Amino acid sequence: MSTPAAFSALRHRNYQLFFSGQAISLIGSWMQMTAQGWLVTLLAVSEKEASAAQGWIMTLGSLPMLLGAFYGGWFADRFSKHSIVLWAQVAQAVLALGMAALVATDQMRLWHVAIFAVLLGITNVFDIPARQSFIVELVGKEDLHNAIGLNSSLFNAARVLGPAVAGLLIADKQRAMAPCFLANGLSYIAVIVGLRLMRGDFAPKVTGKEPPLKGVKEALGYLKQHQPIMALMAILASFSVFMAGDWILLPTLAKFTLGADATRYSHLMSARGVGALLGALLCTLLSASPYKGRIVTIGAVLFPLLSLGTALCHSLTWAFVFAPLSSFCMICVFATSNSLIQASVPDALRGRVMGVHAFLMMGLTPFGSLWAGIVASRTSTSTAMALGASLAAASVFLAVLLSPGLRRARQTLVGEVSGSAE
Repeated sequence: MSTPAAFSALRHRNYQLFFSGQAISLIGSWMQMTAQGWLVTLLAVSEKEASAAQGWIMTLGSLPMLLGAFYGGWFADRFSKHSIVLWAQVAQAVLALGMAALVATDQMRLWHVAIFAVLLGITNVFDIPARQSFIVELVGKEDLHNAIGLNSSLFNAARVLGPAVAGLLIADKQRAMAPCFLANGLSYIAVIVGLRLMRGDFAPKVTGKEPPLKGVKEALGYLKQHQPIMALMAILASFSVFMAGDWILLPTLAKFTLGADATRYSHLMSARGVGALLGALLCTLLSASPYKGRIVTIGAVLFPLLSLGTALCHSLTWAFVFAPLSSFCMICVFATSNSLIQASVPDALRGRVMGVHAFLMMGLTPFGSLWAGIVASRTSTSTAMALGASLAAASVFLAVLLSPGLRRARQTLVGEVSGSAE
């Protein structure tokens, strides 16, 4: 029985194991993220303190990626991606269970949240470049676009279900949120089992003892040769810096500006997840589309403009309109850019290039998070979000204007790519 084109990546056994494990684990991750965002607002005593706390906790959590993303990419090319992902999942499970224990005993404080954020960030330095570049080893280049689209769909389906389940559990008491953290810790078992059941040759594609700095320079040199990739990377960097407030300040905006309680906040998070899920499903259905450049550029223009609408609305009803639409466009950009970049680089450079990608997507967020928190604490949450969205929109317009090659991109940003470094 043949696999439908929209799900072609699922014909690979190893990817089936990866996909099913992630389906369980990601729901737990979103339950914890939803609970943690609300927990920080409870531990703070005012809107300004909550905004600042969301900012510096996100900053500390992203700091390891800022300092180590390039090394994580080099590490992914030099060692087995399968083993890296496996041990990173084990470490993240331990961290989630540790948080569950503190929350269950009413011992969690803001500085505890910050420490766990840093430790999780350290695991992500190795996990994210390895996990993203591992996909091609599970499905091959033929089904790479489809696999990335399915991953994004799965991630955002969990983004709907996780907050919805968390909404049934979280409340204005710390101890009530412990099941969210416990569920996340236990959900990693599914991923770990799936990884252990995989079969195949997961040996690294790069041999030799090239030092990390030289390896990173090789990847950067390749990227500099291709202007459309650089333009796309610039757009992602602008989102990391200027759109950080769109994520970290939403709990504060919901509680203090829109008057939401814990349940309505979780509903708003799920609504954003619905928009993101629809965007991911569209990218999956269009995985063979020859118009990926147009999808990226249109989504990149609309994402900050719709986020600006969320920031400026003072009605929870309108937030339920703008927030899902902005998430829809965001995922169209992130999922399509991920597949375009991976399809555009040689196998021997993929880990390092995805390290650069992780640096731009997460490593730069300390600057954006810190900036958003400071602006929000000195003005207001909505002002910080609106200013960031405006700056991001201006950056996107400039990048798109200067890169006609990005707008015309089809399946890759460089044409046919060989399987080895050029």
